[in-house]
Formats: sequence, structure tokens, C-alpha cells
Amino acid sequence: MGDIAASRSVSPPASRKPGWGSIVLSAIGAATVGVVVTWWITTAQRVSVASDADLSSVPFGFPLTWITQDHSSNPFAAYPADVALRLTGRTGIPYPTTYEWLPFIGYALIWGAVFWVLGMVVLPAVVRTMRARSGRDRPR
Repeated sequence: MGDIAASRSVSPPASRKPGWGSIVLSAIGAATVGVVVTWWITTAQRVSVASDADLSSVPFGFPLTWITQDHSSNPFAAYPADVALRLTGRTGIPYPTTYEWLPFIGYALIWGAVFWVLGMVVLPAVVRTMRARSGRDRPR
């Protein structure tokens, strides 16, 4: 019976810093999120073109251009116009596309770093602050 009471009175373990395994896992997760966000922003982006000449090389990816498409086979009736990234030829109109993978990787790493900082630095700090405040407000 004394052992049960002793086990209940043990204080919780002190918080510890994350080990290398969790840091690596969180970095891989953040890089994955960075790739998804980069892809989503690029496919959702609309690029404004001012003339038929601009259609021959439409850049996608902000702030780093990593996809360029030729939309000159599908001119608009009026300008300026917004052009969307076309990934398939469902319309039967070809859109020659070039990919630059180095800017894509850089862009994904930028977004991954943002999400890593949010998840590994900001979120734990917010949780600690909320726990500290709730601990002071509780009646004893």
C-alpha cells in the first residue's frame, strides 16, 4: 500500500529538450510540408500577362520561378489576362513546360524552415506560456 502512495506523490519528470531523432523527424516532416506548400502555391498562382509576346514564357512559382510554360498556342482576346498553370493537355492544346528543380528545392526548404520554426520553437513556447499561466490561476 505504501508503494502506491509513493508512486502517486512522485513529481512529473522535468521537461527535456528533444533528442536528435525527434529533430531529424521534425525536419523531414517540415520538408514534406514545404514541398506540399510549394506545389500548392504554384498551382494556385495566376500570372498576369500584358500581350501575346508574354505568353511564350509564363513563369510560375513565387518568389522563385521554377516552372515556365509556353501558352502562345492559346492567345487571349483581351489583355491584361491571368494565366493559370496547365498540367494536363485536357484541352488538346499543348503547353510546353520546363522545370527548374534547384529553385523548387530552395522554395520548399524556405517553407519547410518556416513550418519547422513554427512547430519546434513557437508552438512549444506558446504551450509553455499557457501552462505557466494556467498554473498560476489555479486555486491551491
